[in-house]
Amino acid sequence: MSFIPRSCHQEIIKVDAIVVGLGPAGATAIRLLSEAGLRVVGLDRAVFPRPKICGGGVSSRAITFLPKGWDEIPHTVSTGVHLIFGDHSPVMFDIGYPIAYQFDRCDFDWFLLDRARLAGGEIRQGETIRSLVWREEKFSLQCDSGPTYESRFLIGADGVTSSVLRFLVKSKRDDSDGARPLKNSSLHMYPAAEVEISTQTTQRLSDVLIDLSSVSGGYGWSFSKSGGKKNVGVVGFVKPLKRPLETLRLFLDTFPEREIFQDSRGSSSAWLIPDYSRFDAHGKIPGLFLIGDAGAMVDPFLGEGIYYALMSAARAASDLILHRTSPEKASRSYAQWAHSIFREFSYAHKLASVVYRFPGIYFRLAQRYPQVLSLYGSVMTGKNDYRSFTRIIGKNLFKLPFRKAVLKFRQNRLLS
Repeated sequence: MSFIPRSCHQEIIKVDAIVVGLGPAGATAIRLLSEAGLRVVGLDRAVFPRPKICGGGVSSRAITFLPKGWDEIPHTVSTGVHLIFGDHSPVMFDIGYPIAYQFDRCDFDWFLLDRARLAGGEIRQGETIRSLVWREEKFSLQCDSGPTYESRFLIGADGVTSSVLRFLVKSKRDDSDGARPLKNSSLHMYPAAEVEISTQTTQRLSDVLIDLSSVSGGYGWSFSKSGGKKNVGVVGFVKPLKRPLETLRLFLDTFPEREIFQDSRGSSSAWLIPDYSRFDAHGKIPGLFLIGDAGAMVDPFLGEGIYYALMSAARAASDLILHRTSPEKASRSYAQWAHSIFREFSYAHKLASVVYRFPGIYFRLAQRYPQVLSLYGSVMTGKNDYRSFTRIIGKNLFKLPFRKAVLKFRQNRLLS
């Protein structure tokens, strides 16, 4: 796989679009724009293939955004959900069809980047941004090495701590230049931690496992991967984790399937999940698109990010192609779409506030009505959205005996 070599010349190269970040969102945007005949350059400070622990779970609804050949990447298939709460017997529900695919992020990201290159995208790895400004209706980006790129369109796909957003926040702009005040909304995040563990068996012992009792204000999870590996992690949405790695260690010590772990564990990794509710950077600068984690495209209930990364990349590419002559229209169209996604996230946030604040009540609901777990599958396959999920949970919650439900409510509140 060949890439553009670094250059010592500080020349100015004009392109149709600049993409910063070569993860799933950035690589997808490059591929789609290149397939449409645009000249696109993509940059990242990392060198691929890169090791990456976090993530790897791709919901079934995301498959439509993947290029052909994705099924050749080693992966496992999840068809069911196991819900755990303390010493109670787990509630299990098998959907009967794939709800998620588990990939190694190193292989997954490399595949998407290779497809972007084959489509004609110009790829620069190991590059650090030296300067980035928006002036006279165009972006000018200079790296530590190589030329300066100029374009009317810039796609930020460089994660929750987006350097694109940081540079543009610092950049001085007059109100007369058409840009509205821009804030660094990435300061509001949810910490999470995850580790990849080798097991003593290559058989899939369970599908998606969700533990509601081990993490206050959030949940712990695990899913099986190819090669007898498991990804185990923790996140807090109602109560952000103060020490995510320590919380992960405690979760591993009480993990239901800990007997299958080998003595050696992989290195743990902590990262941040963006808070959509405090993100207001969409549509502020003509020609700017913030996609994936950089655009706070992570749902606040399951923490799913890859689906929204791929979808936001596809939407940004579509708006850019449709409004090539008007960066302002392109950004405004994308911002309207992003805000519609945030409205969907508001229902996911309401659901998280109930489920993770009062997990005992929710678990009891799942015990009585196991089909509630099918809602996870319906969301991950795209058959339902969080609005209908929330409505169904609320409707069934009132079917529980009122007196006992109130006692459970108070008990959960005292424990939280």
